[in-house]
Parts: sequence; C-alpha cells; structure tokens
Amino acid sequence: MSFGDISYLMGRAHGMIGNVLTKSQLSLLLSSKNLKELRAAFTQTQYDSIIGHLNFETQLEDVARKLKTNFAELLVKFFNQTSSSIQKKIRLFSERYNAENLRIILQGIHVGMKHDDIMARIVPVAGYTFDYYVKLLSMPTAKIISSQKDSKLRKHLHDAYTEFETTERFTPIESAIDQYIYATLPKVSRKYETYVNMKNILALSRCITLGIPAYRHILPNKFIAKALNSNSVSEVLSVYNYQPYKAVFSRYIGTKDIPLHDLEFAVEKYLLKYWKKTFRFGTVFETDALIGFFELKLAEVMDIIRIIVGIGAGFTESEIRENLLFYGIF
Repeated sequence: MSFGDISYLMGRAHGMIGNVLTKSQLSLLLSSKNLKELRAAFTQTQYDSIIGHLNFETQLEDVARKLKTNFAELLVKFFNQTSSSIQKKIRLFSERYNAENLRIILQGIHVGMKHDDIMARIVPVAGYTFDYYVKLLSMPTAKIISSQKDSKLRKHLHDAYTEFETTERFTPIESAIDQYIYATLPKVSRKYETYVNMKNILALSRCITLGIPAYRHILPNKFIAKALNSNSVSEVLSVYNYQPYKAVFSRYIGTKDIPLHDLEFAVEKYLLKYWKKTFRFGTVFETDALIGFFELKLAEVMDIIRIIVGIGAGFTESEIRENLLFYGIF
C-alpha cells in the first residue's frame, strides 16, 4: 500500500466533499414548485454541468442515470490512480453494487419490467459498465447467473435459482444476494461489521412483521442467533440494547407497532454518520477513510435524485427533507 496514493486520493476526496450544495442552494432547490422551476434552480449549482441539456419533465430517468454514471466514473478514476492493494478494496466495494444491480436486473425480468426501466435503476461501478448490464439483459436468467465472475455469488444464486424454478417466488434469489453482500462487506472494511449486524436485525424484524421464516433473509451467525426466538420487533431490539446498536434502536423498545421504514432510515442515517466520522478523521494509514468517502459521495448523489423525484411527485419541502440522508447529516 502506498501512503502517497492514499494521501493524494484523500486530498481529492476532501475537495469534492467540500464542494456540495450550500444551505441556500439546497433551500432554493426544495422551494421549487415544479420540475421546470427545479431545473432552473439547478443551473445555480455544480450539478448543472453533469445534468447538461437533459429535461427533468421528459427525461427524468436519464437524469438519474447521468448522476449515477458520474459517481461510477469517479470510482473508476480513483481505481485507476492507485496501487493494487487499494484497487482490491475498491473492487470489493464495487462487488456490493454489482450484486445490487444484479438484484435489480433479475427482479425486473421476473416482474416483466421494460429493459429501459431496469437500466435506469442501475449504478455502474468499477469493473462493470452499462454495456455489461445491457448484455446481461439479453440473456436468459440461468445464463445471467452462470456468467457471474464471483464463484461464491454464482453458487449462491445457482442454489437459489433451483428453488425459484419450482416456486416461482423471487425470495430465494433476493436472499442469496443479501447473504453474499453481508459476507463481502467486512472484507472491504471491518467497520462494515456493524452495518451487517444492523441489517441482520432489520431482516429479522421484517420477517417477524411479515410472519415468514427468518433463515432465508439473514446471514446466520452468533450475533443474530441471540434474537431468533423473539416474538416481536420490540423484543428483537431489546436483545441489542447496548452500543452501538442502542444508539439507533433504544427509542423503539417497548413500542407496539414499529414502522420498518423508520427503522431502516434510522440505520442508514446512523451508518452514514459513522462513515462521515471515519472520513473526516481518517489518515493516510487507513483505506477506511477512502471507503467512507465513497459512501458519502453515493449518499449525496442519491439525495439529489430524491429531491428531483420528490419535487416531481409533489412532495412538500419538509417531506423531502425528512428523507434526505447526506444533506440530513451535514
């Protein structure tokens, strides 16, 4: 690992994070009454050059794709400008989003979505271009699975697909992808262990709420095994009433009807604050700080998309603000 590489990349990263929307720019965007006004407001921001000539009213999916592509290109630039050890971290980080893209493609095919609609949701990352995903969409599902580069992901999906063919339910495939992601992330950074544990808690809570078996949706380990006999979401959360989990879940313990969306958002917000701290106080001796930057940058991009979609759907400024992650913690 080259400390010079990390120092250079971290310098660039801090410059980019510093160049985000100001409070006045954010207020200007959120005060827009419609997409036409919003597009005009964006000309006063750094995102205008990324969006280019695209029209919010008629090319909303293209706008989202352009913003995601810009993030993907950033990952590739960082990947190409560093040493092999850091490239390995970035490649592993990218595998998470490749798996998410694969979920979008397989689920889209399953429910009969148009290929353009599926591609609009894809986030290309280092090692996986838009053309790669377009090619996948031209294949039968079995071929998509067998063509996966990662042998563990390929095996998980192959086993799940066998059951999918029998039941025609997407759940086994979705669970296989989740478990692959949960197993991969700690290899990128040990800080993801908290993320995986919280996601496991959420998955178990969701299973209890829906009344479905938990074993398909969690990554089996000693941590989650402590709560497997719980009969309610509140009971699950009470098992983990200690730090760092207490910081997120304690307010919900003892509550009868806990909205899962609120739980999920609370987890995402806590983890983003976690990555913000890691990035801010990281040193050239840590690659975790660079991963923190990627997490923050992606959250920023997704917030911009949330603002555009929210204005287009007629949500109020306060409703949109409540659902912002990146701009909700800065």
